[in-house]
Amino acid sequence: MEMTSSQIVSILDHKYPMVLIDSVTSIKRNKFCNAFKNLTYNEWFFPSHFKNNPIMPGSLQIEAFTQAVALPLMISENMQRDSKISVLLAGVDKVRFYESICPGDKLNIEVNIERIAMGIATSKVKGKVGGKLVSECMITYKIISV
Repeated sequence: MEMTSSQIVSILDHKYPMVLIDSVTSIKRNKFCNAFKNLTYNEWFFPSHFKNNPIMPGSLQIEAFTQAVALPLMISENMQRDSKISVLLAGVDKVRFYESICPGDKLNIEVNIERIAMGIATSKVKGKVGGKLVSECMITYKIISV
């Protein structure tokens, strides 16, 4: 299944400029998510990070990753927001940055939810540009039934 930017916004309940995913190319509830962010020089962070060598801040890469992990945890079977579930970020571990992400790059985000047990979801996330690994981490969410 794919998701449009309007579907992503309705599930995450984020507003511009903090929505850091443009589209989802495939997703399966509680299993995986493949998403991407197209980066242009018009992104709000590039002019000041850094002036003569713009790169995507690592903290915003992590934010994009957390959004991509939250999506398969929060969707229902019919790809809508599951109103009975909320998630809280519990941890970000084993963060590694290998290459810079620059204007013109397409950041592909690959999420694999490795385990869900006792209300805790653990996932491995990889960021790739042009098929090359540029960053990765482990993200843990606490799943709350409301």
